[in-house]
Amino acid sequence: MIQLIMQNTSNGAIHDISQLVTELSWDTIRVGKASELSFALVVDKALDISEGSIIYFKKDNRSVFYGYVFKIARSTDDTLRITAYDQLRYLLNKETYIFKNKKAHEILQQIATDFNLRLGTLEDTGYSVPLMVEDGQTLLDMTYKALDHTLINTGDMYVLYDDFGKLTLRHIKNMLSNLIIGDHSLLNSYAYERSIDGDTYNKIKLYKDNKDTGKREVYIVKDSSNISKWGLLQYYEKVNDKLNDAQIRKRAKQLEFVKNRVVKGLSLDCMGDLSVRAGTSIYVDITGLDLKQPFIVDSAKHTFSNQQHTMSLTLKVI
Repeated sequence: MIQLIMQNTSNGAIHDISQLVTELSWDTIRVGKASELSFALVVDKALDISEGSIIYFKKDNRSVFYGYVFKIARSTDDTLRITAYDQLRYLLNKETYIFKNKKAHEILQQIATDFNLRLGTLEDTGYSVPLMVEDGQTLLDMTYKALDHTLINTGDMYVLYDDFGKLTLRHIKNMLSNLIIGDHSLLNSYAYERSIDGDTYNKIKLYKDNKDTGKREVYIVKDSSNISKWGLLQYYEKVNDKLNDAQIRKRAKQLEFVKNRVVKGLSLDCMGDLSVRAGTSIYVDITGLDLKQPFIVDSAKHTFSNQQHTMSLTLKVI
């Protein structure tokens, strides 16, 4: 059973619009975007939906989405189409910050406090980023930058999402699902891809400008075997001038570990399961691909139509 409730923030009026909805979808993306709830409903003169209205969505008593109306469209057939986003949408605000020796979760905590956003579980990300100078960047980009530093320096991946109205940060190992999707479980169709065309590099080249000597210092790590197979794919980056040789060499090695690989992508169309959202890890078992391994969900689109619940997933190897 679907429950969709709207509260108008202008006058406080609360409406149960569950019976008016004709289409509904819930989209989550692991990096770079707030989760989105989109739905269509029959126009009701008694219903007053305005920008900023609170929307929450539950299914079978499970809390799914809590967010705010950002788009309202009306067509000639007396249908309203509403788009709502969760709190991550407000992390698209831009600001200037200087963070020194801050962990990613501490950076997120400071941002949320400054912008009056509600926080849920923030797991300790462990690694202190030496320095981040962010001038006019989005709050979301700042947070992901800190998480990228954490991944590169520790190998630990964290997932940022809004858990029914509370910003949440969890280690990927704590988002493992018992769900198996495959030939005999939920799967309708799939598309599989292997690629070195995106975020794959077999040579890492880092540099810093030494102000004392006036010279540029270069640090290189490369995989000659993969260069001979794929051709030269170079990652080039300027590092913080305050990092010492050992720290820069460590970063180069860690970047090689993360980026010197074939990227495997898998798209699935399945029967819906609300335990799956972007950032969740699931196990895939597809005989035709001889594929039996865990994947992380990069994006998930849940669609509710004609009393059916389906989902389209984009997955990546963990």
